[in-house]
Amino acid sequence: MLKQPAMVASIQTLRRRLDQIEQPNLVIIDEAHHSISKSYVQMFAHWPDALFIGVTATPERLDGRGLGVMFDRMVMGPSVSYLIANGFLARPVYYAPAKPIDLSSISKVAGDYDRGEAAEVIDTPKITGDAVSHYRRFCPGQRAVAFCISVAHAQNVAAQFQAAGIPAASIDGQLDDETRKQRVDDLTAGRILVLTSCELISEGFDLPTVNAAILLRPTMSLSMHLQQLGRALRPYPGKTNAVILDHVGNCLRHGLAEQDRAWDLKGRVKRNKNSKPVETKQCSKCFAIFAGTACPQCGTEREVSPREIEEVDGELQRLSIEDIMRRRDARREEAQCRTLEDFKALARRRGYKPGWAFFRWQARSRKASIDISLL
Repeated sequence: MLKQPAMVASIQTLRRRLDQIEQPNLVIIDEAHHSISKSYVQMFAHWPDALFIGVTATPERLDGRGLGVMFDRMVMGPSVSYLIANGFLARPVYYAPAKPIDLSSISKVAGDYDRGEAAEVIDTPKITGDAVSHYRRFCPGQRAVAFCISVAHAQNVAAQFQAAGIPAASIDGQLDDETRKQRVDDLTAGRILVLTSCELISEGFDLPTVNAAILLRPTMSLSMHLQQLGRALRPYPGKTNAVILDHVGNCLRHGLAEQDRAWDLKGRVKRNKNSKPVETKQCSKCFAIFAGTACPQCGTEREVSPREIEEVDGELQRLSIEDIMRRRDARREEAQCRTLEDFKALARRRGYKPGWAFFRWQARSRKASIDISLL
């Protein structure tokens, strides 16, 4: 049997060689939110007397299952807000469309958006063109990673950046190791400025020179969302802010990286649904996000009345947690509508035209018909 003082292995390799490795005293699992999948369960069962430590920045799964089936207790590290405040992470600045893309017609597969249907909505010249134009506006000349829905989508996005005169490339699992490494090296050296990918750069990708994240893949997964934001937050000499360009509403759906979250081992379905994040405000002078009566960055007193953000069609706007909560409440109102009359009543309360109610009711009915047909 193999016996070494320390061993580093992927779970895929380890699973194939469990019978060849003597039971260790300690197992440290990185990205431990994956640890209740089949491969890890086999490892836990094979080494019942070993001690296990799981580490992850996102202890939550898309399926809602808690990690308590594998771990006895949770030890909290410093929060993202603390790491940002103390210079261990770059401070993110968020921009999102004033009118988010309508994803209500897209089906869910295994709890997340159907990637084929999502691609039909997102992989279009207009959306990709917006990504290029907003890169030029908010982070021109900076290194960026773009998170895409599919390999084809990643290639299309890279091609449109190239057509606009911005050096770009895509990477995927079909490329050989040397080509993938070369393209990452090119991004590090600044020979390319935008690197696009479907999945290879969402988790475990560490490139501190990246200064911006372009979100082009809608997801219901909080873990994936935070992992993607984290790609741009790594500190680097001269880097103070990280730019997040959210074209698909993920920040509105899941919140900001620095928003405090009550992590636990119980799983999402057992958490207190009435719990709310700490109330925060965006400074009207320096745009810092904070909680309290005065901005800690510039000292500006907090305004009593909420500051309205100017909305311009087709342009990304600065996001605050307050914006997110307001838009979530609006979505909940729509989710409670069941009939055409419900939508009409909501339209009257909001001052919308009658056609809006019919369109939303029709979209809801179409979605329900699709779900029933899949049963």
